[in-house]
Amino acid sequence: MTSGLNLQGNIIKFSYTDDDQGGAVPSGSVVYSPVFARISAMKPTQALLEQGLETPEIYSGILSYSPPTGTFIVEQNYQYQVTWPPISSYYQKKFVVIGVQNPSFNDSRKYLLVTLRRSEVANSNNLQ
Repeated sequence: MTSGLNLQGNIIKFSYTDDDQGGAVPSGSVVYSPVFARISAMKPTQALLEQGLETPEIYSGILSYSPPTGTFIVEQNYQYQVTWPPISSYYQKKFVVIGVQNPSFNDSRKYLLVTLRRSEVANSNNLQ
């Protein structure tokens, strides 16, 4: 684990397909694992609140993934799920990526600066 990054998790890409009743069924697949991270809560700006941000909980994060080859591409609406350590207050929680900033340093560790919000589930039934 890279120094300063105290969480480990997965990047999940979600897609929605139609079921036989005409509703949307969420389906996700892990695209990067393990991804090391550091997440910290931040206060929303007044501008975001005025634009209709429904949740006052916004998080900033640093994501790091070291693929042997290839790239580390994270887009908006991807999710980050914390899978380690079990003592973390974020353990098994999901965060939705709402913004991605590429850092100015270019090295093999593939860092990304992200803005996150907590994933909200309208129905807690885990039927999928």
